[in-house]
Amino acid sequence: MGSSSNVPTFVFITGANKGLGLESVKKLAAEQPNFHIFLGSRSLEKGTQAANSITARAQGTTVEPIELDVNDDSSISEAVKYIGDKYGRLDVLLNNAGIMMIPGLSFREEMTKVIETNAISAACVTEAFLPLMKKSQAPRLLFMSSNFGSITYCLDSTQPFYGYDAKPYFTSKAAMNMIGAQYAVQLGKDGFKVNMVDSGFRSTNLNGFHELGGVPSEGVLEACRLIVDTDKNGQHGTFTSNEKQHPW
Repeated sequence: MGSSSNVPTFVFITGANKGLGLESVKKLAAEQPNFHIFLGSRSLEKGTQAANSITARAQGTTVEPIELDVNDDSSISEAVKYIGDKYGRLDVLLNNAGIMMIPGLSFREEMTKVIETNAISAACVTEAFLPLMKKSQAPRLLFMSSNFGSITYCLDSTQPFYGYDAKPYFTSKAAMNMIGAQYAVQLGKDGFKVNMVDSGFRSTNLNGFHELGGVPSEGVLEACRLIVDTDKNGQHGTFTSNEKQHPW
């Protein structure tokens, strides 16, 4: 359960000026008192616009836009320093920033860029924030993955997207899952709860608002549930969605 005390909970969500990131911020801001949510955005202007659009806020809860380009180490360092100097710790990190495809690039270029953004940069952001997260009483680390990252599903001909060719994105999410699994093993002994989350296929900017995608707000229910769960014996080292636990 989330904390009911007046001690603030500091949450950072990357790629949060739109899509599932913004939906996560909206839900937490409306429902969780005394949360301070850092809305990460590559563009501070767009992040500020997104933060200002969130009008439903629980008592004591604030939303602060933070400029963060996950592919830029100096941008990451600046965000970490700002939060460390002003707030001293970070309780929750949701690695949400991601891309699905980049038209116009060569195959090698697209593979490199998508995997860098979705997997490598998630690891880099996590590494940078770990010192601040280790100061939390209940650190929670989450990765917004996808069932497309499941190798088991990829080989299962009964799956609805069996045979769909999206090598850059599928590979990036499989890599993200391994990164999360590594952190789960390494940080579990330090009291961290580390989990990978599948939002389900949702109609967002990531996929061009695909007509077959589900409602975006429903895609953040699992992530938000884990964000507010401070149970020291709670869920850890899993790959789940709203409906079930997924195979790796």
